[in-house]
Amino acid sequence: MKKLIISFFVLLSWAGQAQIDSTNETIRSIYNLALSEQQGYKWLAELCSMGPRLSGSDQATASLLHFRKIIDSLGFETSLQPVTVPKWERGPQERAWMVSQGIKSEELAVCALGGSVATPEGGLEGELVEITNFNQLDSLDLKGKIAFYNIPMDPTFISTGYAYGNAVKQRWAGAIEASKRGASAVVIRSLSSSVNKYPHTGSMSYEDGVTKIPAAALSTFHAELLSRELSKNPALKLKLNMACQWYDSVESYNLIADLKGSEKPEQLILVSGHFDSWDLGTGAHDDGAGSMHALESLYLYQKLGLAHKRTLRLVFYMNEEFGLSGAKAYAKMSKEKGLKHVIAIESDGGGFSPRGFSIQSTPEMISEVKNYRDYFEPYGIYQFSSGGSGADISQLGSDDKVLIGLRPDGHRYFEVHHSALDDINSVNARELTMGSAALTALMYLLDRDDICLNCN
Repeated sequence: MKKLIISFFVLLSWAGQAQIDSTNETIRSIYNLALSEQQGYKWLAELCSMGPRLSGSDQATASLLHFRKIIDSLGFETSLQPVTVPKWERGPQERAWMVSQGIKSEELAVCALGGSVATPEGGLEGELVEITNFNQLDSLDLKGKIAFYNIPMDPTFISTGYAYGNAVKQRWAGAIEASKRGASAVVIRSLSSSVNKYPHTGSMSYEDGVTKIPAAALSTFHAELLSRELSKNPALKLKLNMACQWYDSVESYNLIADLKGSEKPEQLILVSGHFDSWDLGTGAHDDGAGSMHALESLYLYQKLGLAHKRTLRLVFYMNEEFGLSGAKAYAKMSKEKGLKHVIAIESDGGGFSPRGFSIQSTPEMISEVKNYRDYFEPYGIYQFSSGGSGADISQLGSDDKVLIGLRPDGHRYFEVHHSALDDINSVNARELTMGSAALTALMYLLDRDDICLNCN
């Protein structure tokens, strides 16, 4: 009897090891194909060659329709979901100068923040008040002056994402708070982790009942220069000229593509990125990389012939940058149709080397996903943490699903984020490809092992 028991456990151990070996081989085959072809990078280069994809622009729509043809050619089932999106353009004029004793001196690198109103024709001029902490606002006289928010991202945060989140208030709410106190305009220090002459845009906001004033971002280099000059000459003025403009909302689209499941096709594993970008660069990292991660993961699945019980669904969301219109429309449609998303995955952290995943679900599900760490460590992926998954997929809610965000190495992300530097030259093909392979491997494991809520 003792020998039988020992033999039984030996067999169990052998079977378990055989499954581990088989899984490792499958994951290795995913990485081998991805790294050999680097198809996602080729698609990303093609996407970036088509120009920026600002939500509401003709370029955004044209690029999306072009990629629908590519995806159709791969044999996936595609559809377009109409989405009403806002339309804003920065216009031909974005300039700023320091002014001393009525004379323009050095020109400063600026850009309008997304959604800003224009200056009066010919520009506006005003004395500057430097703000280094939001707590200063109530003690400052801003009437008729230009508020200069100079609040750097905190370099001591190990996570640059946390540093960004800690500093973003000046961009999002800076114009509102300054206008309440009588300011004529605001300029903010670009949210960047490096010092250079490239301004970084991004969404700002207004509040009903509060006068809308122009809002611009200043390059970090010129923010530091302006601060130094102000300390020497408190009477220094700024001349700001912007011609940005709002238009009526327009119709755009989300792009949806499906690879049907073999056993439970009604259950969806969603993998996604947002297709729109800012207009200073071509959105290579934000979020062309995430969109190509999602597309390449389905491509790898298909080319390797990997089995999947559930339908794999790709979504390219439109208008993440200007208010999540695409994600909200998709979530509304999903609820109306009773679609069953058991897992939703988003990539919106750039095309740098993947370091892990953030998981939003029940403690039990989070623990199950964390159990995959050993499979991923050989590929430099070791961060499995609970937390936010992504802005777009968060619109789906997490009560009955597992939401997962890909987390690339973020140290360089905010050097290029929302700036002219966010182009294909800032993307390393191998690093981007590692992200696509990681998503593919993760989806394979989740589907195989039924890691989802209420999906049996």
